Amino acid sequence: MSDRKLHIGGTVPRAGWEILNANPATCVDHVGKAEDLSRFEDHTFAEIYASHVLEHLGYQSALPAALAEWHRVLMPEGLLMVSVPDLDTLCDLFSQRDTFSGDERFHLMRMMYGGQADSFDFHYVGLNEEFLSSFLRDAGFASLERVAGFGLFQDCSEITFHGRAISLNMKAYKAPLTQPGQLHAESLTSTVIEATQASDSSRRPPHAGTSSAWGGGYYTGITYGSYAFQELAPGWIDYALLSQKQRPPRALGGAEFSYVEMGSGMGLGLCLLAAAYPEGQFVGIDFHPSHIAHSHWLVRELGLTNVCFYEADFVELASPGGSWPFEPDYQADYVVAHGILSWISSDVRAALYRLVGALLRPGGAFYCSYNTFPGWLDRTAFKALTDVERQRLGGGNLLPAIDQATSQLNRLLQASTVLSQALPSLAMNLQSLESSQQINYLYGEYGHRYWQPFYVTEVHQELVAHKLTYAASATLPNNHPSLLPAPLAALLAEESDPTIRQLLLDLAINQSFRRDLFVKGPLPLSTTAQQQQLSHLGLRATAVPLVEADASTRAARIDTNLGIICDDSGRIQQIEALLAQQSATLAEIHHTLGIPPEDLLVYTSLLLHSGRVGLDRGAAGEAATKTCRAVNRRMMELMQAGHNLGYLAAPSVGHGAQPFNLVGVFVLEALQQGLDESILSSCVLMGLQATGVELRGPDGVLLTDPGQCLRHIQSDVIKFRDETLPRLVSLGIVDPIDFSR
Repeated sequence: MSDRKLHIGGTVPRAGWEILNANPATCVDHVGKAEDLSRFEDHTFAEIYASHVLEHLGYQSALPAALAEWHRVLMPEGLLMVSVPDLDTLCDLFSQRDTFSGDERFHLMRMMYGGQADSFDFHYVGLNEEFLSSFLRDAGFASLERVAGFGLFQDCSEITFHGRAISLNMKAYKAPLTQPGQLHAESLTSTVIEATQASDSSRRPPHAGTSSAWGGGYYTGITYGSYAFQELAPGWIDYALLSQKQRPPRALGGAEFSYVEMGSGMGLGLCLLAAAYPEGQFVGIDFHPSHIAHSHWLVRELGLTNVCFYEADFVELASPGGSWPFEPDYQADYVVAHGILSWISSDVRAALYRLVGALLRPGGAFYCSYNTFPGWLDRTAFKALTDVERQRLGGGNLLPAIDQATSQLNRLLQASTVLSQALPSLAMNLQSLESSQQINYLYGEYGHRYWQPFYVTEVHQELVAHKLTYAASATLPNNHPSLLPAPLAALLAEESDPTIRQLLLDLAINQSFRRDLFVKGPLPLSTTAQQQQLSHLGLRATAVPLVEADASTRAARIDTNLGIICDDSGRIQQIEALLAQQSATLAEIHHTLGIPPEDLLVYTSLLLHSGRVGLDRGAAGEAATKTCRAVNRRMMELMQAGHNLGYLAAPSVGHGAQPFNLVGVFVLEALQQGLDESILSSCVLMGLQATGVELRGPDGVLLTDPGQCLRHIQSDVIKFRDETLPRLVSLGIVDPIDFSR
């Protein structure tokens, strides 16, 4: 157990205490800001002391970020001792005009607003016991206690004014670890087996708290999950734009670029892109201090040098005089914002648009995804009922409110055929909600005050005002009207307005989520120029089995948001068979198979969308392989330690990340150790059981019989060795294994 102690803002040495201060001095051990303790690992200090520090931090972001960091570096049951000017006391004293002179009251004012002797001596917030307690609880502290003093240092915590103490001194503790080694409540799924953390029937998340005042309507009581999305990868964006005759931000794959993610969440997706694309410089921005703290931790763990994260609020950044984290002339080739439009207020959304317009260079691309109508119409009824149930139960009771709303709507559907006829998808969506174990998603999707799906026309019209023009969809099948039934394709072709055409498409297919790509200054390509660039584009197989063939027609079937696309020409199987032998450019595929370029483009989009092929990164991917394999080794170690990361970096293909789970981690480790097949599956099962996960079959039923668990794992081991491992090696994700030993 550590006995290290940290004095934040200290100026006088004391035995046993390390000092962190923004100003260097002989007694200062660590020079840095109170809100950035990234140099320290989790659970480093037994005690933290900070006197008259928090009032120097803005209450919108810096103060919560500081407390989140302090909580992170404290050991379980660690003690925080914090002192601030007591706003209640100072206001009471200041109001006594008959008791104190003008000079004395001016001195009281300086205690409120800072002595302003240097750039650090300004106060940005006033705190009393009510406000400070709220901030401490939001950061995760418990057992709060107001005390007269600490008896440690002769500093501002002991200041009196005419015999009256002006400081608010409080002790707070970090809660103990009650469930060491348990995984978060997210599923770990393989093709045969599902491993999940045991959860009670109430679906209570492991660390959910109430939302914070600084959240501005965004639910901050629980962090969002860790995800990676292929559509955010630079190579994917380039292809989508090129498929629509729009010049992408980069002329060549492997060229240097800059990339900013607005609302970067837990940072996993951006870190994986940084590993897979070493030629890029990546920046993540998020206002949730826990998201940024996790992102900083992950960057350190993975040893990445081309990605950084900033804790910032969009409104503050977009305001005059905002703390701009970029160089004055900084411009990005890519800016992305995944999903957040649907969860933020109109003011924050407008600030986001202003930031994108300011950050994006002419010719750059903006990816923007959001919930959209008409696909979300049925869930607006669910959200409305959830909100009123939550008001009745109390703001922090989101999951009980979800359960109550689900129950009420199910009863309504049974009692009223009118509702089921008006909202035919409601019953299916309610069933999905009832069975969902993705607690972070439920909070992230339905916990926000300003939750709002949009019609596509609303978003496109707002972005036009910021010089951004719709260019393509990152959901690749959406870019090809030829995939639609002929009457619908003809109807869309008649509409000359591109925004209205997109609205008609959404209505026709009941679109529920859009992944739109905009450009700042369109650079259209001629058909000849487009085909010339596409001809050099390489594809490689991902070793996924050939597409399912319909038993009666032998047609290839690919599931898309447009519906199931059936191709009975045999072309898709031919392309996959060719790529199974070696990677090839579109020009080589065209010459070998004789597929017309315009048809080949459609087939390529379908195969990319289904994950059966990937964009070949060529020499750029090879250059990233060594680093990615080191990153992936560390990722798997972190998964074994209980971190729900769920992906590995994929350097050789344009989507940049590959889903991976704990089952795969243990199977790969056993194969690398050369374990005999007679004991390999048993060792994998023991490893999974040691992490505290549950094993579930493909039907979701918990597996309890040891023999049944072992048989499922044996099947998984065979499939991993024969299918998954060769794919991981060919994509540069893991090191090859020598089975001849």
